[in-house]
Order: sequence, then C-alpha cells, then structure tokens
Amino acid sequence: MKKKLIIGLSVFVILGLTIFFGIAFRYPSLENMATMERLPSLYPDYTQIVIPPNMAPLNFIVKEDSGVQYYVRIHSKNESAISILNEDPEIKIPLKKWKKLLNNNRGEDLFIDVCVKRHGTWKKFKPVINKIAMEEIDGYLVYRLINPGYRLWKKMGIYMRNLQNFEEDPIIVNDLTNKSCMNCHSFSKNNPDKALFHVRGNLGGTILVEEGKVKKINMKTDYTLSPGVYPAWHPDGNRIAFSVNRIAQQFYSAGPKSITVFDKASDIILYDTKRNLITTSSALSTDAFENMPAWSPDGKFLYYCSAPQPDSGHAVDSVKYSLLRIAYNAESNAWGEADTVLSSEKTGLSLSWPRVSPDGRFLMFSMSDYGYFTVYNPSSDLYLMDLKTGEYRYLSINSNDVESYHSWSSNGRWFVFSSKRQNSLFSRPYFSYFDKDGKNYKAFIMPQEDPAFYDTFLKNYNIPELLTSRWNVSKWELYKTIQGDASQVDVEKTEDHIPKAPASASQDKGNEN
Repeated sequence: MKKKLIIGLSVFVILGLTIFFGIAFRYPSLENMATMERLPSLYPDYTQIVIPPNMAPLNFIVKEDSGVQYYVRIHSKNESAISILNEDPEIKIPLKKWKKLLNNNRGEDLFIDVCVKRHGTWKKFKPVINKIAMEEIDGYLVYRLINPGYRLWKKMGIYMRNLQNFEEDPIIVNDLTNKSCMNCHSFSKNNPDKALFHVRGNLGGTILVEEGKVKKINMKTDYTLSPGVYPAWHPDGNRIAFSVNRIAQQFYSAGPKSITVFDKASDIILYDTKRNLITTSSALSTDAFENMPAWSPDGKFLYYCSAPQPDSGHAVDSVKYSLLRIAYNAESNAWGEADTVLSSEKTGLSLSWPRVSPDGRFLMFSMSDYGYFTVYNPSSDLYLMDLKTGEYRYLSINSNDVESYHSWSSNGRWFVFSSKRQNSLFSRPYFSYFDKDGKNYKAFIMPQEDPAFYDTFLKNYNIPELLTSRWNVSKWELYKTIQGDASQVDVEKTEDHIPKAPASASQDKGNEN
C-alpha cells in the first residue's frame, strides 16, 4: 500500500513538472527575434496611454496581416509577466493577473511586447510603453444607451458599468416605463447616494434618489418654462440647479448634420430638496437663453451658458452661447450679479457643458460653431480654462469628429467624454488622465471583454458619469415610483422671480444628450 502511494505521488510530481516546464518553455524567446522598427497596430488603440491602476484589462486585436501565431508579453517592474500565445490575433488578458500586475506597479511603465509569426519566422515590434497611474479612476460609469436614429428612441435604458471588470447592469430600461424617454441622469459629487433622472411622457416626472429613498416630483409649474431639464447638484447635496427649456428640433435631409436641437426660451431655477421648493433670480430668468448650470466645488458660484435672444426669423446657426457665472450664498439663498467669463464674441464659437474640476482650478467645456446641443455637431471640441488666469486652450485629445459631454472623476485625475471618432455615427466613452498641472494625456476607449465589441454595437453612450461606488438603487422601487403619482413642487413667488409661459409638448421628445 505504501509502495503504491509513493509511486502515485511520484507520477503526480512528474506530471506536474512536465506540465509546468511545458508551459514555461512553450513561449518563444524574444532575444533572437528580428525587430520591426515601429509600434504594432492594435485595435482599440491602447498605445502610449496612462492607465488607471484599477481599470479592467485592455483587451485588443493585433491588426497585422498574415500572422499565423501571435505572442504577447505584458510586464512591468514588479510581478511576473503575463504571457499570451494565440493563433488568433484577439488578445484577452486574464483579469486576476492583470489586476495584480497593475496594482503592484503604480507609477511604473507597463510594457507590451507584441510578436507575430509569419512563414515560420517570429518578428517582434517595438514595445508599447504605457504608464500606470498612481491614482485610481472612480470604479463605476453610468450612461444611457440609445439608438442613433430619431425614430428609435423608444428603446433605451440607463446602465452602470463596473470599470474594474466587464460587468454591466441595467439601472432602468424603458420597457418598464411605457416606452417613456429617460434622460439627464445626474449625481452629487460622484456619489450614487444622491441621484436623479427625468422620465418624460405620460409617466413624466423627475426621479430623485436620496440615501436609498426614491420619489417622483413634478417640476412643471405655472411659473416656470418647463419641468427641470439639465441639472447640477450643489455641493451641499440639498439643492439642484436646473435649466428649464422650451426645446425645438430641426431636421436635415442632407449634409453632415442630421438634426439640430435648440431652444425657443430657457431659464435657470434652483430646487431645494429639503423644502420641496423652487426659487430663482431675475439674473437667471432674463430674456436671454440661460442654460446648462454647473457649480464650483465650494458652491459659491454657479457657472452657466447664455445666449442673447435672437430676432424673430433668425437662423438656428446664428445663436452662440457665452460662459457666465453668478455668486451664490447658500445660507441666505441670495444671488449676486451675473458676470461674463468667456464671451462668444471673443471666441467666435458657442460654448456649452461647463464642468469645474473637483479642486476648483480648471473648467472644461465644449465649443462648436453654434448652439449647445453638441452631440450632433461635428465641429464640437473640448477646451480647458485655467480659472486662476482665465486662459483657455484646445485639448489635444480632440479628433476630427464630435467630442461632447464630459465629466470628472472625484479625485480630478481622470475625465471621461463622449466621442464619435470611431465612425462619426456612434458616441463612445473615452478616458484621459489629467495631472495636477492641468496636462491631459492620450485618450483611450472604455475596454470591453470582446475587443471587437464596438464594431457591432449599434447604440450610443450618452451622459457618461463616473461614480465612486456601485449605484445600489432598488429596481423595484424605481419601477413602482415611476408608475406612481408625482408630488408637486412649490414655487417661491417673489418680486425677484419673473414668470414665463409654460413649455410646449416638444419637451417630452427623446432628446439625445
């Protein structure tokens, strides 16, 4: 019996050693390979980028012709290298090994050696050298998925992606909301405990989520142009600035633009979540078009876009927005005077989507040839202003196509933005590292488990918002609340408030933000 046990153990050890050395020596040696004096062509392009240490594997396809075998070696200063040998150019990186490699090499270079075997001979390319950042990106991204065609907006949903792996969860889909449009999801300081989104149509209302409690409010009143549209949470988490807009749309039968969304009127209001009360200021409710509010991190200033009311019969492409800001005192709920930060007369362009960095130093915004609804406008690019100096610059991450909505990570070291650079039709989320001095680095697309995913995925990613933790809102509570009645908000009727006519029914359309 003892002899049999010894023989069995010996066989087991020999077998294990055979497997180990077989695996260890099956990879080709890079030392004797001929070197191609260029970087390999990878899809998606994950070369020369800065990577969050908590990002999911950057799976890719080696886009080099005639290869019969592909060898990829990923390594850094610490930890064992990740080696992948394939007959297929699709490279999928093991999640656990990838996470360990990145986490133990923060601040170090990450090398990717790519080798291709052709006609019995291995050749290697110049190594791809990426950088692993010290700082993490917020672990979750929330976005709306919607078809690009105007007629197909009735199939949409709000989804959450775990950026540390490839898990995607639906938060709410409009199969549960009588096909109503859902838009403008927003969070207080990247915190999922304070969130909102709008539901339009016959179940219309603003869905407010605070500390796990869900309620629906009706923000349409006789004293506001419309229900709330574009939101911005005050840093105290108890107030939300909204634009109220009379929205219209114009369609094109030819040319690079399919649709333009514009306003016939717009103001900005302030909603107090504790008092269920809307207030405003005469400075934010003028004949001009006030739109797209954004708070400074200390809550003392509200930035927003404004365009002068055009003459009757004006061309849509003549409306250009400037960047303004107004002081605000939260203790007294008092507003100061509006001040122009950057005028359209100076830029010659139209400004939209102002977003202040978490440290209050920088402001990122979009500019295009006209209007504010940039997702359909190929001229839209991203810019950055230094709020200390007032100087602004064009960002190097722009492409020849649409760059639109953007948001910051909670630590200010990363930002995400929507871009149509892949094919001019579908918006995709891209990330960029942003250092403390205001320098941005090469952008990269959100990784997918299948590196060819975006080639066949026929929906747009809208309003990408980074979250510090998982949004654990109950789907059942959301469904019940959406199907239920909305509570009516109150309006403070003072001399400082200028009532205007209510919105038209166009507000309920499936606008793609």
